Amino acid sequence: MIKTWTYNGVAYQSEWQVRQDIFNRDHVSFGEAPEEGKVEFWAQYGVTYSERGLTPEEQEAQNLAIAKRERAAQVASIKVVVDGMTFDGDEAAQSRMARAITAAETAGLESTVWVLADNTVKNVTKAQLQQALSKAMLAMAELWTKPYTEEPKA
Repeated sequence: MIKTWTYNGVAYQSEWQVRQDIFNRDHVSFGEAPEEGKVEFWAQYGVTYSERGLTPEEQEAQNLAIAKRERAAQVASIKVVVDGMTFDGDEAAQSRMARAITAAETAGLESTVWVLADNTVKNVTKAQLQQALSKAMLAMAELWTKPYTEEPKA
């Protein structure tokens, strides 16, 4: 549903913004609009209120945006287990793992100190970090295309 408030020839998509402009221009503030009779309610303040359904294109864009937000939340909650240790697997953690692996290879190190998903500090091997990174990337890859391949929720 697209809601539009038109005040002094300006169309608003935000109720908050039209209320601000009414207050700034007319020095009037008022309560919530009723569920029934919104057109009449807004008319008393010189506002034309309208609602319309989404076009198929708008609905598709909205569905994709919702799916992307859901995907972001799922990616942010990725956890992977390696040798009984639970690692965060979100994008930031994957980046940290990749940098730690690169640094370990450059410095010739086989282990490093790591903060696990439960905030415990453990000494982990480069191989364990590589495995955690691989698992996290695979989990993310599984989620990544969902907004483009799943049917929209009704």
